[in-house]
Parts: sequence; C-alpha cells; structure tokens
Amino acid sequence: MTGVPIYADYRVPPEVQAKTAQADGPTLDTSWLAIVSHWRLVVAELLTRGIDLHRRDVLDGPWLSVRAAIFDLIDSPTRLREVLKRR
Repeated sequence: MTGVPIYADYRVPPEVQAKTAQADGPTLDTSWLAIVSHWRLVVAELLTRGIDLHRRDVLDGPWLSVRAAIFDLIDSPTRLREVLKRR
C-alpha cells in the first residue's frame, strides 16, 4: 500500500483497514477452533481427496502432512472455506 499513511510503529490506520476489508470481501477464520468446529466437513473434504483420517497408515504417519492437507482445503474452493468466511 503505497501512499497510505502509516503510524510510527507500522500499524495501518483503522480507517484504511476498514476500507481494505470491505474491498477484499469476507475474511477467513482460520483458527484451529473454527476448523475443529467444522470437523465433519474437514473429514468429508479430505475423504474426497483420498485421505481417510481413520486409516492406520494415515494415523501412523506424520501429522504435518495432514495439517498441510487441511490448510490446502482452506486455500481451495471447498465447503470448509465457505463456512470459515467471516461476513
């Protein structure tokens, strides 16, 4: 954002934040609380991608790969992404 006044500690002024939020549309609540609150959708969306969270090899595998798959659900046009939108 060039030409936008910035406070000395680099915070964007509230009036600029409000304009930016309106222009960008709804934001996503990507907190783990929001994700776990919609766990049914997480499991369903991962199943459509071939990841069954109840399979032994998935359970025994590293959590980071499951975490990456969940974040990919948020970054893609999925039902999970739709319910995480803050209006």
